[in-house]
Amino acid sequence: MKTLLTSTLALLVLASAAVASDGHDHGKVIPGPKGGRIVEVEGGHAEFLVQPDRKVSVTFYGEDMKATGPSEQVVTVVAEAPAGKAKLELEKTADGFLSRTVLPEGDGYRIVLQIRATEGAKPQNFRIDYHAETCGKCSRAEYACICAEESGGGHGGHSH
Repeated sequence: MKTLLTSTLALLVLASAAVASDGHDHGKVIPGPKGGRIVEVEGGHAEFLVQPDRKVSVTFYGEDMKATGPSEQVVTVVAEAPAGKAKLELEKTADGFLSRTVLPEGDGYRIVLQIRATEGAKPQNFRIDYHAETCGKCSRAEYACICAEESGGGHGGHSH
């Protein structure tokens, strides 16, 4: 029985290594240059940031984490606040997208970030648990925390 368990564990480790063999370290959380949450998108990364005025910005970076500016991407942000869902209207800026309106009051709710490489392309959906309080370890907002997950608890930048 012990041999079967060991063999099964070894296969699981190999399978997970094969899944992550695309050149990225999926266990490492990348810190956003502006202090936001980084997500992997087609061709690089995008940084989701809630600014001090509660407007949302999305900045695009290449694999080298150098800002690329927006091209043909289509970005949608929906806040699932206790008062109800709110779709934020975004406008293109020199380095990405910026919401014209602010996030609903409060925090502790989910934000759905949807990015399409081009109009009509398959969307990539990212669910971000929005918590504005600051992490005591990395001094970033909880939704963008880069601390390693500890004892299964996790932070805003990790899956719960």
